Amino acid sequence: MAKSVDKRLYENYLQKADEMLDVAQYAIDGSKNNAAVAASVHCAMNAIDAVAVFYLGRRHIGRHEEALSVIKGAMTEAEFKDLAKQFGGLIALKNQAEYQPDLMTTSQARDAVARASRILSKVKLKLPADDQR
Repeated sequence: MAKSVDKRLYENYLQKADEMLDVAQYAIDGSKNNAAVAASVHCAMNAIDAVAVFYLGRRHIGRHEEALSVIKGAMTEAEFKDLAKQFGGLIALKNQAEYQPDLMTTSQARDAVARASRILSKVKLKLPADDQR
């Protein structure tokens, strides 16, 4: 499912993604592994929304696991496959970090931040150069 959004607002999603990545890194530095994973997931979601809004004028609504379906047409197959790999690994940690009693390890948190960073970097390559942060 998707919701229409004014294409000019893609920059807002990109800013949110940048901020969430900063928060995730800050959380790791403070040994807040669960928060780092949660912020990494939200970084990725906002990055995906930025691409969807810029190219398609819509963003995903619904289950996080299905967010990539909205941007499939905005990327090459290779780009999409790589993004899906990073996103899949990240989303696998989401439920555990946010809803389960299990605690995230430092290794899981670092992996989540690295995946979110890769996603955001790849997304920025798909957007106008003057808006890359």
